[in-house]
Amino acid sequence: MMKTYCYAGGKITTSDKAFISAYDIGLLRGYAIYEGLTTRNKKVFYLKEHLKRFHVSALKLGLQIPLSNTGIEKILKTLIKKNGFERTNFRMILSGGETLHGIEFDKHKPTFFILAEKWKALPQSLYENGGKLITEEYLRFMPEIKTTHYITAVKFQPKRKKKKAIEILFISKGKVLECSTSNIFMFKGKKLITPQNSVLLGITRKAVLDVARKQFKIEERDITLAELLKAEEVFITSSFKDIVPIVKIDNKIICKGIVGENTKILMNVF
Repeated sequence: MMKTYCYAGGKITTSDKAFISAYDIGLLRGYAIYEGLTTRNKKVFYLKEHLKRFHVSALKLGLQIPLSNTGIEKILKTLIKKNGFERTNFRMILSGGETLHGIEFDKHKPTFFILAEKWKALPQSLYENGGKLITEEYLRFMPEIKTTHYITAVKFQPKRKKKKAIEILFISKGKVLECSTSNIFMFKGKKLITPQNSVLLGITRKAVLDVARKQFKIEERDITLAELLKAEEVFITSSFKDIVPIVKIDNKIICKGIVGENTKILMNVF
C-alpha cells in the first residue's frame, strides 16, 4: 500500500510511521469503533452525520473521543490538502487504548487515528451493467453501531471472489439486513424500500434517501428475502462505492439482468 499522510499518536505523520501498542484493547479484544468517510470536491461528504454516528458508537462502548468535532474536521482538511488526492477515503478508528489487566481500559487514554487513502473507483462495468450479491445467514453483533468486528465479512471474502460477487448480503431468519460493507435498497414501482431494523444506518444510505424523497415514495421497513428476489430493481450504497446496481443475487436474476431506470435516475442525481 502506498505511503500516505495520516493522523496517529496525536499528530500528522505518514502511514509507515503509524503504530499502536501490541497491548491495545482494540487489537487484543476487538474493542474499537470505526468510521469510513469519503470526500466530494475535496470536502468530507456528510461530515456532520458521520461525526454524529461516531459519537453514538463511542457512547455505546463507553469510549472517549479525544478531540472535538472541530479538531477532527481540521485534521481531515489538513490530510486532504497534504495528500492531494482528487478524492480521499478516510478510516477513523477509536479504541480504549492499552489494556488494563488484559481486558479493561482507561477511557481517558484512548487510541485514536485517521488513515487516508486515495479513492479507487470500482470497474465502470459494475455501474453500467450491475453487480452480483451472495447471501449468508448472519446478524451482526450490535448492528446499530460501527465497530471493528468484521470477522464474518472477512472470512467470506474468498467465497465472494470465487462467486464473482461485489458484496455479501446478510440475512437472518428470512429477513434481509445489510451487506458486509453496504446498505441495500429495492424498488417496487416508484416505491423505494430499505431495511431499517438490525442494520447499521449508513451515511450514504441517508444521502440517497435525502435525494430520493423528492421523486419517490420511501418505505423503511423489514424486507424478506423472498420479497427482495422479486424486486423490480435492487442496488447497494456505501461511502466507498456510492450507488451500485445489483442484477443478480445468488443464482436469481434481478430486473431481467439490466440496470433499472429508477436506479439510473438516483445514480445521476446522487
